[in-house]
Amino acid sequence: MADGAPTGEPASRSWSSDPAVARHQRVVLINTTIGALMASLDGSILTVSLPTIARELHTGVALMLWIMMGYTVMITALLLPFGRLADLHGRVRMYGYGFVIFTVSSALCGFAPSGSLLLVGRLIQGVGSALLWSNSTAILTDAFPKTGRGFALGINQVAALTGSVGGLLLGGVITATLGWRWIFFVNLPIGTFGALWTFLALREIATVDRGDRFDWRGMALFMTGILLLLLGLTEIIQGNDSTVPWLLSAGIVALAIFVWAEMQTESPLIDLKLFKNRLFAFGNLSLLLNALARGALMFLMVFAFQGFDGDSPLMAGIKMLPLSLSIIIVGPIAGRMSDRMGSRELSSGGLLVTAISLGILAFSGLASYSLVAVGLALSGIGNGLFNSPNTSAVMGAVPPDRRGVAASTRTLLFNTGQLFSMSLSFAILAGVMGSRQLSGFLAGADVAVAAGGHAAFAHGLTEAFTISAVLSIAAAGLSALRGKSEPRVAHAQ
Repeated sequence: MADGAPTGEPASRSWSSDPAVARHQRVVLINTTIGALMASLDGSILTVSLPTIARELHTGVALMLWIMMGYTVMITALLLPFGRLADLHGRVRMYGYGFVIFTVSSALCGFAPSGSLLLVGRLIQGVGSALLWSNSTAILTDAFPKTGRGFALGINQVAALTGSVGGLLLGGVITATLGWRWIFFVNLPIGTFGALWTFLALREIATVDRGDRFDWRGMALFMTGILLLLLGLTEIIQGNDSTVPWLLSAGIVALAIFVWAEMQTESPLIDLKLFKNRLFAFGNLSLLLNALARGALMFLMVFAFQGFDGDSPLMAGIKMLPLSLSIIIVGPIAGRMSDRMGSRELSSGGLLVTAISLGILAFSGLASYSLVAVGLALSGIGNGLFNSPNTSAVMGAVPPDRRGVAASTRTLLFNTGQLFSMSLSFAILAGVMGSRQLSGFLAGADVAVAAGGHAAFAHGLTEAFTISAVLSIAAAGLSALRGKSEPRVAHAQ
């Protein structure tokens, strides 16, 4: 049987037949969708405004790079610890705290008088987003039965992906009309509403494992390893090669010790036993490769439109619309289809479509926007086909009391792939163009006036997208290895 609905349950049922339960399901879906939208929106909304911020706050390229990446770095480093804390102390409470921290830090970012304080605000904002991300998927999975989970996760993930891509257009509009500080101020009423609604309306469904201990040693080792690796890749982008081997080596050693320590402790931060489940393992590995393949797509194209084509932030956001619109259309349809036919065919096929889209972008040479738009639209279709079916299958493959750490693991792998995708792509561009010329693109300077500069940037983009297409094909192969049937535990739920 395909990994769709269990025998005896109608695949079309999304809401409970109990009116009270169905009402709570709707509250959970809307609330977690707001949280996912906010968290993903602020991961991208700042991108098109970076040149404006650099000019107004007189910020150097290195600091601007960390203002862009620091938000995701904090989410990546804290997802596992917060997921485990949620399993110990309750997901709804931790999720509500995420709204509070995110809202307060948004105000700090909006009023920041310097680039350094803006970075501090962004790092704190990442803490709030980590709390939202590590709990929203688990709360949603707890609230919906297997037959309706794909639909609910599809809506939730479409909101997250739309926020990630739509943030480019919204950031351009807000920067052009109100100024970049309002990018953060718009979060205040939404975040306040989300926090109050969470504490008043959401109830804890999962059983809280209060008797277990929290793995502080694992948290310290994991955060240290991730930060050292990302610092090393950042140094490559900036051309500071002398410290790179030390940082990368230290990061790998820290993560190796982390894995060893997790295997020794009785209450690990990440339950490595979950990866013995074939569906969970291959679903998450394909997710990691997909994020590594296309994580930098949005940033590369925004910089291409502004630095290569000379577009305004608003026009760059408009040109990204084929990507966001295709995700909005395909995502819910794929979620519904996964409830009926399973995840393997949809997810694997979506990754192949993504590979085709990256191949088109690789060989477009940025010469024709029509061809670029086709590539962006196909990328959105591929990601829409992959994301919600894969999420539904992976989350349904674990017991309910492990969904907090399972959701954190899943989002951790996605964010890690995305971060390394950006670092790798910018390192490739720096190798082709030189660090100084690449820095000009990041700062919004028109450094590619000469034909040689245009050719170098297009060549770097071709190399980056070609590697990404190969990674997408590998991800499709891993996705196909998940098997046709879900584990029995998923049906027992």
